[in-house]
Amino acid sequence: MPYFNDDQLQMLRLLRGSDEVFAELSAFLSGTLNDFIAERIAPGAAANDRDEVFDAEAFRELGELGFMALPYPESVGGSNACFSYYNAGLESLAKADAGFALGVAIHGTATDGILRFGSELLRERYVPKLISGQMIAAFALSEANSGSDAQAMACRYERDAATGDYIVNGTKYWITNSLSADVFFLMARGPEGQISSFVVTNDNPGSFVKAKIKDKMGVRGSNTAELVFEDYRVPADHLVGEEGKGFRYAMHMLNGGRVTIAGWATGIAQGAFEKFGRYALERQLFGKRLIDLDNTKRELSEMAIEIDAARMLAYRAALLKGEGREHRKEAAIGKVKASETAVYVSERCIELAGGYGYVADSGIERHLRDALLARIGEGANEVLKIMVIPRTIEKELEALV
Repeated sequence: MPYFNDDQLQMLRLLRGSDEVFAELSAFLSGTLNDFIAERIAPGAAANDRDEVFDAEAFRELGELGFMALPYPESVGGSNACFSYYNAGLESLAKADAGFALGVAIHGTATDGILRFGSELLRERYVPKLISGQMIAAFALSEANSGSDAQAMACRYERDAATGDYIVNGTKYWITNSLSADVFFLMARGPEGQISSFVVTNDNPGSFVKAKIKDKMGVRGSNTAELVFEDYRVPADHLVGEEGKGFRYAMHMLNGGRVTIAGWATGIAQGAFEKFGRYALERQLFGKRLIDLDNTKRELSEMAIEIDAARMLAYRAALLKGEGREHRKEAAIGKVKASETAVYVSERCIELAGGYGYVADSGIERHLRDALLARIGEGANEVLKIMVIPRTIEKELEALV
């Protein structure tokens, strides 16, 4: 199975075909990265899902390959490529192992936040190691009672007047990569209610406990944990940006995160589609191959249309992000469309495959379990449709008056 397919190549060619580096980067995605996924990621995906294991060694190898450095500037060791190439590669990773790919995506969100909003000290100390895979990052925003309503967070910090350190107390929940992470992009509330951001590491004074969240329905190849801080000290120079602006930083980061989730979800849909397609070529039903039945043809056509639409919207958002243009609405639309497509395609593939699609051996049921998270993560679809997308629509309509 090719993990980077012709549809992805065609879409990148439409968007970035005039780039001087297009031939080089498309060859990297279709050759080097595709081979790595086929040899290193895909073979362990089912076992990692079953055993709830995140392959941190494979993550580091992916960093050594140069994938995670693609969209970052050369000044920090990156390749200075448009984000479109990175998002296309993330789609390929998710097609093979959505749990592992989610870990890569969240790592990218946290890294992007440090680069964009962190001080020169933080950028120089952490970003080169993060984009090369030497370190793993986590984005610590959500709490048990503040998911979509992130401003309701209860994790708090105060300033030690004697040392200048920040002292953190509280919990974070549903934090991807936590058990493997070296660096945490943490949001906490200050004494006056302001939300600030910090780069937190594992080796400071105080208590920092990580408790694995077990028995997730899907994306079991990523590790997820609750973080508990008790009088945990963060050095003053590990404040990100300015005090009180952490929520603004988080919202910018979530815009980028929605772009990656759109590409990620498209990969899940493509994976389910191809697995069912191979089964339909072999399965005999009523004296015909399953793929020769009119209903199967119609269903495959409808799924292909939805996947194509999801990919176009995901890549459009990635292009805008890569060019540094406003992409709030496009990221949200791409995320909603791709996540709904991933659920729809995976579900239809299971039903069309019958009992075979319902068991783990098919590999299809894993895609549905993974896809359901895409509706929730990086802003629940319901919230995006009643808050984020309408705000931009209203502004656009007002401009017409």
